[in-house]
Amino acid sequence: MAPSPATRVVPPPLAGTDMAQRLTAPFARGADHLDLVVRGRTVERYDFSVHAAVFGHTPDPLYVLQARKDIAPGTTVTFTVHPGGTPGTFDVLLPDGLLAGTTAPLPRFTGWLSGIETTAPAGGSGTPGNEEKRWRLTALLGTMGKLLWAVGWERDHLRAQARRTSAVRSPRAREVRARVLDLHGASLGVDRSSGESDTAYRRRVELARRWTLPTPAGFAAALNAGVGPIAGTAEPLLVDDTNGPLRRGLLRLRVVPATLLPGQWIDPLGRTGTGPAVPLPEGYFDPYYLADLTALQPPLVDVAPPRPGPYPPGQPPPAPGRVQPAVVAALRRLAPLLTGRARVTSGFDPEAADGRATGRAVLLTHPTTGAGRLAALAHRAGFDVVAHRTDGTVYAECAPGELFVVNAGPGVVTRGQQLTLSVTPVPPPGATVRWRTVHCGPGRGTLAGAADGPAAVLTGQEAGRVVVTAEVRDGPHTLTASREVTVLPQPLADGAAIGADGTVGPADPAAGVPLDPVFLARHDDPAHVDYGADPNHHRMRREVARLLDGLVALLGAGGVTGKLVVKAAYEPSGTPLAKEGRELLLAHPGLAPGALAVWAHRAGFTRVGVAGAVVTVRQDVGDLPVQVGATGLTDGVLEVGAVVKLTVSPAEPDVGARGVLVWSTGDGSTSLLTTAPAEMSVRGEHPGPAWVQAAYRPATGPGAYQMTVRLHPDLAGHVLTRSERGRIMHLLAQLRPLGVEVVTTELTGGSP
Repeated sequence: MAPSPATRVVPPPLAGTDMAQRLTAPFARGADHLDLVVRGRTVERYDFSVHAAVFGHTPDPLYVLQARKDIAPGTTVTFTVHPGGTPGTFDVLLPDGLLAGTTAPLPRFTGWLSGIETTAPAGGSGTPGNEEKRWRLTALLGTMGKLLWAVGWERDHLRAQARRTSAVRSPRAREVRARVLDLHGASLGVDRSSGESDTAYRRRVELARRWTLPTPAGFAAALNAGVGPIAGTAEPLLVDDTNGPLRRGLLRLRVVPATLLPGQWIDPLGRTGTGPAVPLPEGYFDPYYLADLTALQPPLVDVAPPRPGPYPPGQPPPAPGRVQPAVVAALRRLAPLLTGRARVTSGFDPEAADGRATGRAVLLTHPTTGAGRLAALAHRAGFDVVAHRTDGTVYAECAPGELFVVNAGPGVVTRGQQLTLSVTPVPPPGATVRWRTVHCGPGRGTLAGAADGPAAVLTGQEAGRVVVTAEVRDGPHTLTASREVTVLPQPLADGAAIGADGTVGPADPAAGVPLDPVFLARHDDPAHVDYGADPNHHRMRREVARLLDGLVALLGAGGVTGKLVVKAAYEPSGTPLAKEGRELLLAHPGLAPGALAVWAHRAGFTRVGVAGAVVTVRQDVGDLPVQVGATGLTDGVLEVGAVVKLTVSPAEPDVGARGVLVWSTGDGSTSLLTTAPAEMSVRGEHPGPAWVQAAYRPATGPGAYQMTVRLHPDLAGHVLTRSERGRIMHLLAQLRPLGVEVVTTELTGGSP
């Protein structure tokens, strides 16, 4: 019985026999061959009678021995010749071994092969007697077959060497060891530790070759696969990645330069360079829609006269005081940053090779502020590209924006009332204006007036946001501008409620997990708010306190006199939202509850309801529970090189043993430094957006963004060897997710 295909190693075909199969019939006799059957140490009986019968010729065979698998150098193969031949046995020495698929010829002999036995060198491996798993014997019966074998011998060896080279590319191959394995690891940034075995190092290299890192759920499995068994335990490590509570706050910063050097430019992200700045894309432009800086009251800037002519015929002359609306808005932001007015020396100029050709840029100077400082302030004011030119002027450019503006006054209209809309500038003769409304959620409004006129009237229908769009059609061109309008409800009736988006009768915000009261804000504005005698009326979540500040500001701006009354806020034994500081009960001596509810809705509370004489406001979770501030900063703007003190609320003494304060910052735009005991400061390093985070993590127990690695209970009392601990620490450094701290204090022994 032939060996089972499942247990027989099938080598690739010989190059010689493969080529012989492609020959035509006249060459069949010379290319004929016979595969001998090897079973154990026996070569089954064979003869050449078929060849003699077909071709009428008795062959003179050449026997070749092909390795089914790699054969170690120094191997000896002993053959037994069938009785009647001489000598009875002979040896084939393989001093260099054989690679799988390669061959060696047998010396000429008389008789028939009947046995085969392999003698491996000292220390060699293999099961004695299983010669069919090592060898294939082939008898080449004709001259053509022998020639083709000689020609294909080199091809067989090259093919085997190619397979071997390809296998060495993978660290799994058994040929990969020692220095070759080190090269695999070095290419992946995985260095072998001192004394680490090939087996342990191979595990780490194989992990590094994975296309994806293990998920949190599979982290322990990947770690155990890399470490391997310890003291007979196949999975020796346990991983606890339970997240503990993290109370944090974030301060967003914008780092700006204090000055720009001559020839230097800067973009909105703080990237700087020299030479020409990257041009911004242009949109449709018509000089008709440019705004006139000289008509603004009070004046924002001084405007220089236009450069002297002559000017090219057929195009408008330069006008330093005419710019696009986006430039006017940026100049409004720049004016408060300066002492005295800046001077615009160039604005719209059709012959300019930059943004001035479409009125998107200006050249600025200032009588007392240097050009470098003026350029830095223009960047702070929101110009998209600012350059300190070598001629001492500042080039300030805005990205293309809307060429006209929709005027909607305060942008607020009460349900059932009307709001007049118009556009600036008035469209040119022959142009038409189409007005449309875009409904955003429940908000609804209708337009009245001439369909193509420069003005329209919006009537509020349902509370919520409504976007009004004006579309100006000027010849073949269409320009669009939009403005958001808020439709306010009528005073709420008793028992009615409204959501922040205008939804009538919304559901309450979902309750969450109450915060420790130390993380609640303390709202303290006795000049405008009456809290009563209960100190808990001051306590609420930070997003609720922020909206309460907004409500107080709206009441003051609306001319409402009297103090807002907080009847209830944080209540440890109250409703689920009151326990979290997300619910307030409000009243006002000068307003009916329904009218106060409208003001609270306008302030932005998630849900506002009226119940008798009390207005109840409830809020979704929004702001972070820790507040981070910076002393002396306005709108989070920090200059490069400036150092400002950071503040945090609640402060460390108030939190005490309930948390440990940890500071962090972003990608290098800022740096943190300790300027005094228990005092943290931030320094601006280079322009760009930045942030500073303050977080309280638990003083005991698992922390947020932490995972703990410990030994399996079966290894209780086991002390790690230095080698075992080294493998674990190397793998943790290789596998741990970014931003996660690995705690190994429970791993005993193996101290490096």
